[in-house]
Amino acid sequence: MRGGIQMVPEDHKILVLSDSQAAIAAVRKAGRTGRARTGELKEVVEEIRRRQKNLGPDAVRFAWVKAHVGTRGNEKADQMAKAGAELGDEDEGMQKVITEGGLRQEWKRRRAEERKVKGTGMGRVVKWNRKARVNYVHCRTGKGNLQAWRHILDIDQPDECRKCGRYAETGRHVALVCIHGEEIGRKWGTWEDMDDPKRWRKRVKDPDGDYELDLVEEFFSNLDLN
Repeated sequence: MRGGIQMVPEDHKILVLSDSQAAIAAVRKAGRTGRARTGELKEVVEEIRRRQKNLGPDAVRFAWVKAHVGTRGNEKADQMAKAGAELGDEDEGMQKVITEGGLRQEWKRRRAEERKVKGTGMGRVVKWNRKARVNYVHCRTGKGNLQAWRHILDIDQPDECRKCGRYAETGRHVALVCIHGEEIGRKWGTWEDMDDPKRWRKRVKDPDGDYELDLVEEFFSNLDLN
């Protein structure tokens, strides 16, 4: 949205047509309250205010249009948005920017992807200690104390991994890829592999009595995301 507005000549008034009521509402709310939840949204509001100062309060107007009904430019914008949403999660180092209006759609897409993964903890996560459960949920959902998630919410936040500094600190990177994970016991390379309870449980002999150790729980217990 910001790029589209900036492309219009300074002496032209603008009518922005969007099929996302959430995006329009987010811009209007940020303009009204003066508070924007993302750096991208803040820049949109500042650009609108600058144009309003020169051309009046109707310098930039917004209107909702129904999706997929042949509105000129809307279909192309939809294709570009979907293409952008597919970048970043699976390819290390790819950067993705999501405006506040698109967060709801992004969350739905991520939840759909999470449900495709077989196992999702195989039920044993609920028996783990609290730190292991919290870190597991953050990594599995891609939210919480992860730099990539903070970067999505605030573009001014860096998204690099705080341990290796090589790639974006996503849940996938932390749980499956980062070299630091090998130092604290990671032996798996996929979610499905990690979710196999039989592979990562071992009997530990102890003078006070043998016990079973879950290596995945141990990994997430030793993970520092603060």
